[in-house]
Amino acid sequence: MSDIVPRSQVTRQGVKGVSAVAGGIALLVLAAGGWFGIIAGGVLIIAGLALSGSKSERRAGILTAVVGGATLATGILGRWVPGIPWLMRAAGILLLGGGIWSLVRFFSNLKKRM
Repeated sequence: MSDIVPRSQVTRQGVKGVSAVAGGIALLVLAAGGWFGIIAGGVLIIAGLALSGSKSERRAGILTAVVGGATLATGILGRWVPGIPWLMRAAGILLLGGGIWSLVRFFSNLKKRM
């Protein structure tokens, strides 16, 4: 029999999953580069570095920082280097996958609480 998962952990997984899925979809939709890529990349790098400070959130923080770096590179280099916008699409897919994994863990732990 499994132990009951703390409510704070379940809540954190749900919020993280929904935000990552929404962010991944936004990156896939707006993969055109330009100013959005530069701004979104900078925000994601800062958020990833902030998250990576705590031990429990280190993996999510590193993933977010990597996604931010790819997005920033796409925003800066997307105009001059053809074929580079695939970085932003890859970042969106990576963020979407991380969000789906977090939601799977959320629903699994939610089921344990019932």
